[in-house]
Amino acid sequence: MQKQFIEEMIDYMPSVRRCKQSLDGLDLIWSVISANAEMNCPHEAVTILSTMQKTQEGFGVLEEKLIENLVAENIKKVVLDITSKAQVVVDIIIRNLYERTADVGFLATDNDIRQFILGKVPKEAIVQRLKEYRDKYTVYDEIIILDTYKRVLANLDETSGIISSKDPLVMDTIQQDGYLESFKKSDLRPMNDRSLIYSQKIEDPESGNVIGVLCLCFRFENEMEGIFASLKNKGDKSIMCLLDDNGLVIASSDESSVSLGKAFPIQEDSAYSVIEHNGRDYLAKTCKTRGYQGFFGLGWQGHVMVPADAFKAATGLLGEIDAETLDNIMQYADSFCPDLSAIVSGADDINLALRRVVWNGQVMAAGGKGDLVRLKAILRQISKNGQKTREVFESSISNLYQTVISSSLSDVKFIARLMIDIMDRNLYERANDCRWWALTNDIRRVLSLSERSEDDLQTITDILIYINSLYTVYTRIFVYDTDGTIVAASNLHGDNINLVGKKYDQAQLHKVMGLDNSQKYSVSAFQKTWLYGECETYVYNAAIRSLDDTATVVGGIGIVFDAAPEFMAMLNDNLPQKSGAFAVFTDRSGVVISTTCDDYRIGSRLTLDHDFFALPNGEGISRIIVHRQKYFIVGCMTSCGYREYKNSGDYKNDLIAFVFVPIGDVRDRPASQTNATYNTGTIKSAETVELATFIVSDKIYSLPAASVVEAVEADKLVPLPGSKPYLVGTTPFVTAEFGGTPQVVPVINPKLLFNQKKGIVPHQGLQTTALELSYKDHIVIIRTAKGLVGLLVQDLDAVPEFDASRLERVPPIIGADSGYVKSIIKPEMCGKIDDMLVVLDPDLLVEEIQRVNVGHA
Repeated sequence: MQKQFIEEMIDYMPSVRRCKQSLDGLDLIWSVISANAEMNCPHEAVTILSTMQKTQEGFGVLEEKLIENLVAENIKKVVLDITSKAQVVVDIIIRNLYERTADVGFLATDNDIRQFILGKVPKEAIVQRLKEYRDKYTVYDEIIILDTYKRVLANLDETSGIISSKDPLVMDTIQQDGYLESFKKSDLRPMNDRSLIYSQKIEDPESGNVIGVLCLCFRFENEMEGIFASLKNKGDKSIMCLLDDNGLVIASSDESSVSLGKAFPIQEDSAYSVIEHNGRDYLAKTCKTRGYQGFFGLGWQGHVMVPADAFKAATGLLGEIDAETLDNIMQYADSFCPDLSAIVSGADDINLALRRVVWNGQVMAAGGKGDLVRLKAILRQISKNGQKTREVFESSISNLYQTVISSSLSDVKFIARLMIDIMDRNLYERANDCRWWALTNDIRRVLSLSERSEDDLQTITDILIYINSLYTVYTRIFVYDTDGTIVAASNLHGDNINLVGKKYDQAQLHKVMGLDNSQKYSVSAFQKTWLYGECETYVYNAAIRSLDDTATVVGGIGIVFDAAPEFMAMLNDNLPQKSGAFAVFTDRSGVVISTTCDDYRIGSRLTLDHDFFALPNGEGISRIIVHRQKYFIVGCMTSCGYREYKNSGDYKNDLIAFVFVPIGDVRDRPASQTNATYNTGTIKSAETVELATFIVSDKIYSLPAASVVEAVEADKLVPLPGSKPYLVGTTPFVTAEFGGTPQVVPVINPKLLFNQKKGIVPHQGLQTTALELSYKDHIVIIRTAKGLVGLLVQDLDAVPEFDASRLERVPPIIGADSGYVKSIIKPEMCGKIDDMLVVLDPDLLVEEIQRVNVGHA
């Protein structure tokens, strides 16, 4: 990411801008502290100045990485949102239009339409039939039948006034094998600037000659309005568009901002682009369709753009997550943002080295006067600024982690909405299909007969087989009489389930017989049925009415939806590409309709909080939950139908889509480590004592500062195989105090003494090796009567100064039994007993750890 671009984007990101301002201010303070040290105590601060320079440079490098990653993650969050929308804008319309290609192909073979063109069916009857079709497939606003001379023979829109057409579409359709899809200005729809028309030639059933053209005019603007509305959230500043294959806007969610016909450069394979529009910068993303069942339409693309100043902290969803859960999932920050996690580790490493230098400086300055006193003040400034720097890093990254989580919460909810929307749209078509096919005149004629010949029944069977060959989302389509006896059926997959002659479910039959008009339909519960091999599915039904009296029901038609693969495809096509992610369709009681997770079976129950299943239609939620001993980000959305489907009192069957994305296993959060300077209390006299404090097993211990030489990194520890457990190895050590001659210092593990319980001998397995060291571990080099010895400690604390009156020797009565502790720092008058600090004796500590029998296995 280029530096200039980063600087430009920072202006749009208030949180990143504040972070940079804070870090720039701290960098200035580092420079001031360095100058102060160099002027006031140049000799004593030599080693400190070198470390400070490295610290400042190290933080400078990390700052650049931090700002770059903060900008990148903020952009990523927005790009994720606009990419999802851009993909959905084009894919949803393409899925819809795929169904239209089947519609026009099937309707062009309608026998009534053919007979009308041949002059055997009156115009009034065919217009009524076309109205019946439009009433069911409400995605169309006009249906037109033309002859081969481009003359309009019948249409539904009486206001259009069309008599004939000069549109080349007609002749192009006649010459086309199959359907023709066109989107342009057409005299077939003179009031529209452009129309989306699906056309197909109509052939004579006997000769095969072309006798006409059928045109289905799709409600394009109406459909796009619905898509945009479903994707628009409260406060959403994005502008959604559909582009044609030349990059021209053919639909816009905000025509006042982006008008139709506006051209956008097509960004091939670009993650996103920054474009200028109306004097304002936008982040934009353009997506090609992924197609559906091999259908890609006219090369349209989804395009979504959002103002570059629309960045904001997306933490609203986090307010619904309890603090403990939010705190726990921060353990998995590495999986959210590995680059940012590396920056945190880098900052920790720098601060660790800085704290060690400060601690060593405090040891060196202990008991000193003059310049050493000034050095102490500088060391305090260094420590304070180091902590502030770390806090800025931690705060910025913590906020961003939360933003990433919030973005993930929004994403799973969005995906759940897409899944349930696809389901509603798909099942809308099923309701239409059964009602339309129930109006097939040949089927109505045969069922109206009091006696039916084999040829009559074969006629129905042939029709059903033909329909099923075009509409492969059904495993079988069957027709039954008023007694429920199945008289004809198709069998798409050629299985051994034979329907003819068997009785249909009497409860469903009763419902179908009671349907009072051709707009009504009936759907079975999602349940096991022999019609689907004893698996769960929906069976859609419509009444078949007498040709002579539409009030008389002569039977019914049933279509068996191929639920297992169809629902599975709806889930899989949109499932997040993360290991362990899964999706589920359920009803309001939690019964599983479909799932991508092998742990659930169809008909089992998804057990979650009641809130997930009690949402109003069209609403959803997203949360972080514990499910089967794992943390998941889960989003759900409740169905709300499509157009009139489930929205006109026709049918009620609330379904819910769930999306689960794993975060990690539930595990105990590591105990927070002690990292606070010991409370020194009030110094009342001129006589003081200075102690070097450090942490072992999360407890603070101390040594006289004068007995400490220096603290060094623990990563240079060399293990000694076969040694006693207390001896963890040796470390090289060089100091001017010993003439610069390299020393090999034995390192002992005081944890074995401090953790020892009465009567328990530590096991050999407690020995610490270099490979088991924490990144915070240090080796404190101390002076003893036997020479230099290193203590492996968990962390360094400080070198506090206490009033000498608080230092008290261990009472004589227990002196001989106090081991390596000879004195303590007493609590102040009003202090707590916890304020008592143990002061270790270096010589006695070494003697005691050697004396205790820790060598037995």
